[in-house]
Amino acid sequence: MNLFGTFINELMVLGLSMLPVSEIRGSIIYAAATLDNSVFDLFGMYVLSVIGNFIPVPFIMMVFRPILKWLKKTKLLRRFAHWLEDRTKKKAKKLSKISVGALYVFVAIPFPTTGAWTGAMIASLLNIRYKYALPAILLGIMTSGLIMVLICTGVLNLGALNAIFLK
Repeated sequence: MNLFGTFINELMVLGLSMLPVSEIRGSIIYAAATLDNSVFDLFGMYVLSVIGNFIPVPFIMMVFRPILKWLKKTKLLRRFAHWLEDRTKKKAKKLSKISVGALYVFVAIPFPTTGAWTGAMIASLLNIRYKYALPAILLGIMTSGLIMVLICTGVLNLGALNAIFLK
């Protein structure tokens, strides 16, 4: 692959990892699908994915509550704001008892709606201090990314897990 193509792939991985829907799960899948199966390339894309997925986290924690408050005052987006707050509080309720450890596990599980974006919103709603929330979310991102790399490379075979648990 030429230098320009590599740069475009790196931008795509970084961009996908920063988006709220795909996050690190989507960027790792994209990286694994577009690379030449080189371990070094995948490791570099993993690092890039972790960095990209973490970049929005402090900003989300900083602005989530003020933006939500403002959205509730607008006629057009009031319903969306209440839906988003209710959804986040519902997820937060499950975590409030053991907050930081649960926040890590929540972000680490590579399922839809359990990533860094939702984790940052939950940390914001629960008023978890930055010095506790940011490392928990970062470790969760790293774990989620590692799980995705293991799945995408075939080291972690979900078919074998299904056979074990669904007997």
